[in-house]
Formats: sequence, structure tokens, C-alpha cells
Amino acid sequence: MSENKLCMGCMEYKGTSRVCPKCGYVENTPYLPAYIAPETILHERYLVGQLLSSNGQGATYIAYDTAVSCKVLLNEYMPDGLCVRVKGKPTISVNYNNLAQYKALMAEYTELNKSLAKMRSLSSHLTPTLDLFAENNTTYAVYEYIEGVKLVDYLKENAGELSWSEVSAMFPPLFTTLSLVHNAGVLHRGISPETIYVTDKGELKLTDFCISGVRTINTELKTEIFPGYAAPEQYSAASRQGTWTDVYGICAVLYRILTGSKPDPANIRLEGDNLYTPQELNPNIPKHVSDVIMDGMNILGEDRIPTITELVTRLFDQPAAGFSKTQTLSLSRNGIMESSQEMANNAPYDDYNQNDEYYDDDYDDYDDYDDYDDGDVEGGDENLSAFDKVKMPIIIGVLLVAIILVIIVIMVKLFGGGNENSNIRDTVSSMTDSSSVTDNIVEITEEETKETEADNKMPSLVNKKYEDIKENFEKKYNVTLEATYEENADYPKEIIFWQEIEIGQPIKEGMTIKVKVSSGKTRAYVPEFENWKLDDYIKLVEERGIEYTKVSEINFDYENGYVIRVSPDPGSEIDLDSDEVLTIYYADNPEETTEEPTEAPTEEPTEEPTEALADNPEEPVNNDSQAVVE
Repeated sequence: MSENKLCMGCMEYKGTSRVCPKCGYVENTPYLPAYIAPETILHERYLVGQLLSSNGQGATYIAYDTAVSCKVLLNEYMPDGLCVRVKGKPTISVNYNNLAQYKALMAEYTELNKSLAKMRSLSSHLTPTLDLFAENNTTYAVYEYIEGVKLVDYLKENAGELSWSEVSAMFPPLFTTLSLVHNAGVLHRGISPETIYVTDKGELKLTDFCISGVRTINTELKTEIFPGYAAPEQYSAASRQGTWTDVYGICAVLYRILTGSKPDPANIRLEGDNLYTPQELNPNIPKHVSDVIMDGMNILGEDRIPTITELVTRLFDQPAAGFSKTQTLSLSRNGIMESSQEMANNAPYDDYNQNDEYYDDDYDDYDDYDDYDDGDVEGGDENLSAFDKVKMPIIIGVLLVAIILVIIVIMVKLFGGGNENSNIRDTVSSMTDSSSVTDNIVEITEEETKETEADNKMPSLVNKKYEDIKENFEKKYNVTLEATYEENADYPKEIIFWQEIEIGQPIKEGMTIKVKVSSGKTRAYVPEFENWKLDDYIKLVEERGIEYTKVSEINFDYENGYVIRVSPDPGSEIDLDSDEVLTIYYADNPEETTEEPTEAPTEEPTEEPTEALADNPEEPVNNDSQAVVE
């Protein structure tokens, strides 16, 4: 397949036709200049097509992987408001004031995609990162292209809702995938019918993972949350988020699928919760399923079901109404109640346990305990060995000890520590090599609940002015802050850019903590000038400490007041301690004249001779002229 014959709208072969016969995309369709131009090649491998979507994190394009000849999704990190596209190029230009923030968010974006890449071989029910590369002053992630439809469109094709029997057969693999994601320390925060796809094979896939700032209100990025499916804590940047945040989202999706109605937005529920239960809207929904969904959508995070494991256990731990059958229970030799008839509706739960290899059962299979030969148990006490006679009392004694220990643990939890510990323990990470801790990568260490212990955790000092925080920090923690000044072009003067002790690590009284403080910079790089007005560009140059001079030029290719060129060129290094000056050329075009020249008025031919005669009375005058003078 030749790439130049691919449709930029669907990446399917279209031949020589200008209009794609499959998707209707017209060749050379105009594109938004803020995004990558179609037919651009990235990483010497990916042919970029049309823009599919964008949010506060960046933009997603359809693309073609020329190395393996298949279409993919390509996501470009381009946080809205922190950077701009260089005119006519795929390069990203970052405002110097936003550089530190831009880099921090890009590190979070990179770590998120590294985590997703590790899951490529573990689950087929999400879109893992296939490739990750840096180019054009930004980072790109490549995902699998899904042949299917969004869940919201699938529901429209199925009368708007599904039955519990359909849901219980379709969703267990997705539950397993979500628990895998949480075990890797990643939160989705955007689970909704818009981010779940139904493939051509009828399987569900979870898509559209984003950095945390995009899925939380009042952050530095343009927000993309899904009303009705976003948890209450996502409406405040100060609220704590965790696995229970995704539990709310998946339960809201179940609510929508089973009832055909979208739940009320969480911020509205916080003002007054009048949400109907699923069973009130659809009596065919089993009561225990309805109750579990409402517990998973509790507006208080501490009262909500905390993990996907507990959610699944509660959803499938008893037969749904209308599916139960009469069972005959008998007491087996090992004292366990056994059913003589299998329940059809238990199958989904069994499937989930078989597929969930990420939540290990601490207990051995019950069959392992049944080591003795099968035989008739009606022989009476005379057939019992000495061990058999004391076995039951030993078992009862062990159970009593276990019950007492459980009660002690519960009492300690109730009276000795906060409620947040159980939530943290449920979020067990399988990642071992993550180099940075961000909001999107769930921190795995158990939070301390005592205030005195929390005060002795190292806070973040990076991006803070050294002189402003030194005195208060030393008094609060009874430590000494020792600064080393170093040149750092990425941080303004007096700003801390490194700390010896990592965030969250314990600090002891009396210790000395070293930090590195920016002493400013002696070198600076000339910034890009494309699409910059003169005044704005001068501010950027002044922020970098560069001496400049400005020169006006006539150039009708640019609007008045816009920078035309600079000398030296963008990207060049300037020594701030030298006399080197940046010359900024800007457009100062004269106003174009559009009015046509007017002809001079013609004078009456009879007036001039009259005036001439009056001035020269000695000249002969005929009778007619004298008559006019009078």
C-alpha cells in the first residue's frame, strides 16, 4: 500500500480519487493551523492524518505506521495555554514563563504512558501505549486503532439500555483490566460511555487515559470531565482522589446502561442528592445490584466502595433476582456447605476470578484440604483415629483465635488511626522503576495518620523562592537549610530547583538539608518569533535578560506590529555578560492609498480675459467686452 494514496481521513486506500469513497474526506481539506498538517511524517515512521479530537492535554490524530503498515492513533502532548504551534511547522514553542510547568506535566504524561506500555501483553481490554518518542519540543504517544464504536453509540443501537444478564456477561473482563490498571498505580478519572469502546467482536476496551490535571476542575489545564460520571472529588483540586474515584465512574456507567438514564452530575448531587436508585427506574434490575451501584456512587469518598475488587465481589456474590433456583445444601466432611446444583448466574463471577491474575487469593483451593480417601462416613466413632477425635476442637480453637485477632485489628482501626489507611492499602502498585511521583501515578506508600508524623515528612521546596521559605521552614521542622547557588537557565534567580531529600521522606530534627538555588543565568537562547507581536516578544526577551534593539521595516507579508525576523537567529545562544545585542525587526508598513486622484476644476474661460482687461485699461477693447465689464 502506497502512503501517498492513503486517505488522510481514514487511512484506507482511496486510489486516485480526491474524495475518499469510504469516509468522504476530501483531499487537501483545510486544517487548523494550531495542529499538525496532514501528510506530515513524524519519527521517520508515522504518517499523520486529520485531527480526531483535542483536550487540555493535547491532540489526537489518525495516523499510519509505515513500519508495520497499519493505522494507529497518535497523541501529541500540547497542553492548552502553555504553548503554541510555530507557524507552518510541527514544532511547539513554549512561553518561557510556562517552561517549568510545561516540563513537569510532560514528565507526568511520559510516566503515564510508560505505565500503560507495560500492560500491552497483560490485557486486551485497554489501548496500551505502542510507542513513545520525543520530537518537535514535545512528546508523542502511539496507541492501537480500535475497530468499533463508542459505548454511547452502541447503546443507541440497542434501545438505549442493556439487561443485567447482558452486562454481567460483558463487563467482567473490563473489571479485570481496571483492577490491573489500579495495581499499576494508574487512575483513569474519565470512565464514561465516551471512553469505553465496543469492538467488532463485542469486547469492551478502555481508552483515553489523561494526566490528572485534565480530569480535575480548577487546575492549570483546560478541563475535560464527563458530567454524571465524574466523581465529586473531581470538582475540587483540593480533594483527595484514588481508586474509589474510578469506582464512581464505572458504577455511573452501569447506572446508565441498566436504566437508560444518565445519573445527575456529582456537583449537583452535592447540593441536594435526589438520585433515584436503579431499581426504581427499572424494576427488572436485581435489588442487590441496585444497592451496590448506589454504594459505588456514594457522594462521600470515605463511604464509597473503595476498590474494583470489592465492587465485583459484591455485584456477583449472590444470585440475581429471577435467576435463582432451588438448591440442596449438604454438609461435607470438611464442614463446608456445598450446593448440589450450580447456579447459572454465578458464571460471570467465576469468569472474573479465573481471569483476575492480579489479585492473588491468599487461600489455597478448598479441594487441597480434602486429602483423605473418599468413603462412607457412617462408620461411627469406632473408625476415628486419635487425630480425628481432636481435629474439630483444634479447628474451633484456631477460628476463635482468628476472630479475636480480627476484632483487635478493627478496634485499632476505629480508635488508633484515620480512615484513609484502608484506601491506600487497596491501591497496591506493581511498578518498581517509576522515577517520578505525580497526581496521575498513585503513590504506593502508606500514609501516616498521626499529625506529628505527617509534619516530619519532607515537603516540596522546588519552584519556591529560597529567602521566602528559609526562616519558616527551619523553625517549623527545627532543621538547617543549606543552599548552594548554581546557574540554571530553566529557573529564575533565587528559585530552588533541587532538594536533597525527596518529597514524602522522613526528616529528623537537627539535620541539615541541602538545596540548590538558581543564581540566574549568564547565557540565554533567542526565542522563536513567528506569530509574536512586537510588545509581547520584547517582554519575552526581557524576561530572559537579553539586551535588544528594534528596527522597523516595510514588509506587507506581515501585519503591522508583528516581528519579521531577529538577529541572531532563534535558538542561538547569547552571552548575557557580553555586549551582544539582539536585533528585532518588525513590520511598520505605511497605509496604502486607495482613493483615486481627482481632476483640478476648470476655470470659466470668460473670467480671465475680463480680469486682464481690467488690469490693462490702455489696451483696445471691443464693444462686446465692455458691455460684459459693466
